[in-house]
Amino acid sequence: MKFLSEILSEKLSANTDAISFLNESKGESQESIESFSPPCTNIDKKIVSIAASIVVLQTEIVSLSQNAYAVGCGTTVGVSTVFPDVVRVYSENMSSPTYNGEDPFDSTSTFLVTSNVGIGTWLVYTQNDSTQSGIGSLYGNLSSCYRIPCTSSVCVSHASSITSKQSQIVSLRSELTSLITSSNQIKTERREYEFERYGQNFTIKDLQEENTRIVGSIGVIKNYS
Repeated sequence: MKFLSEILSEKLSANTDAISFLNESKGESQESIESFSPPCTNIDKKIVSIAASIVVLQTEIVSLSQNAYAVGCGTTVGVSTVFPDVVRVYSENMSSPTYNGEDPFDSTSTFLVTSNVGIGTWLVYTQNDSTQSGIGSLYGNLSSCYRIPCTSSVCVSHASSITSKQSQIVSLRSELTSLITSSNQIKTERREYEFERYGQNFTIKDLQEENTRIVGSIGVIKNYS
């Protein structure tokens, strides 16, 4: 008949072997995750660039609107606030290579910028994000004179320039939406390996905690046997 301390020692050894195996498997999972980095990074860089171009156009539209209003064009009737388009990146806890806690699917968000391209679990694009500070005002009916002095042709020119930039924004938004879909598709596939790695991290932690208890129990048994 085996002594209790011997049984626990065997369990301790088995757990240690399992931890070693899991660490090797985690290395393979990590390699798979890292293989997604180049395409994710490259797509996200394009997204950041296009999103920045949209905000530049939005800023130019506001400037044109203000200039037109200053020379008598447009009206405050129907005036609207222009808000920036933003792209947010959401990162689940398990996207961290070391996470081993109880809430793997909890997520935090931040703006997608040059310094964090390629990371995260998914992207969310918001047009005219009213939670952000407004860029400025877009006055109504800018193609017409409302105050003197005012030159009608100047109003038409400003309104035409704004319409042209708005058309560019529409095109860029379509391209941006497509790129975000592509980025999220790849990140969804990467997420499967991140979940696998999380399971390995969590199990390793669980086994390490059990080994700590076993070592303590063996010490107690030796003292009281």
